[in-house]
Amino acid sequence: MTPEMNQIQHNTPPAWLGRSPWALVLDVIGGWRENRDKVLEVARMLAAMLRPSVVRERLERLRSLGHCDVTPTLSQLLIASRDQLSFSLGADTREFYRAQGIPWIFHNLRRFVAYPTTMMDPMGLFSSRDTIIQHILQTFHRHATYDLVLLSGHEGGLDEMARQLDELSSGHHPHQRSLDSLVEDGSYHQRLQQDVPEFIANPLIEARPIPDGLSQSAHLMLAMDQFKDVRGYTSYASRLQAGPDDVVLAFAQVVFNETLGEIFGLRLGPQTLAVQACEPALVHRHLPQHPSLTS
Repeated sequence: MTPEMNQIQHNTPPAWLGRSPWALVLDVIGGWRENRDKVLEVARMLAAMLRPSVVRERLERLRSLGHCDVTPTLSQLLIASRDQLSFSLGADTREFYRAQGIPWIFHNLRRFVAYPTTMMDPMGLFSSRDTIIQHILQTFHRHATYDLVLLSGHEGGLDEMARQLDELSSGHHPHQRSLDSLVEDGSYHQRLQQDVPEFIANPLIEARPIPDGLSQSAHLMLAMDQFKDVRGYTSYASRLQAGPDDVVLAFAQVVFNETLGEIFGLRLGPQTLAVQACEPALVHRHLPQHPSLTS
């Protein structure tokens, strides 16, 4: 990110920054009710993963609501999620944390302890309603359109989102302590009070454009732009040539890259997203000289 990133995004420091690490850990452990919720959500997540048809059902619902134009195969979706995590969300979030002074490993460990399922689903389509809501409330989004669209795939999801946001705003959310202790931007929850009603009033609202100059990496800018909404994610996935073997290989590479690769500075697999699977208009915006535009 450029040094001006915080000004571009209007970020403010999180209120918890500078507190004792032990206090921050205690914030996310929670009590009986919170941990019961976590266990139930893990069970729901595992059940969904054992029934992959749930992904197609949710995608078909989103397509019927006008949120996407295609329904890629599960293999295509999973490979796209690898690219989204590796070349958009992961890279983007690392730079954002660095700009905010947030420790990467420690904070992500706290996020996992606070609500494990928010970090278990590579694409959000296996997630239950409450896991998606927790994710939206827990971590900064420039515009939560992607996840609010996912909530549209759950009956009553948006109404429950509004209800829990009201609880959080009044200080009475069941996970209030952990949510207050995790959100990476001090003004994010306040902005959600505008963004959520805006989306409910107009569910087909477009995601906000990625601000110019947010990153010096053209490929990262392209990835953020392509994956900023479900339509972009599914369109990208539908253009990939991917089968089950590709998924196994891709996630083996991810495991290596995030463990031994991180230690030794090695990386297996692709080094950037598949530019040819991106929207041509976005490629033209961020990589105007790319060969895919003339092929």
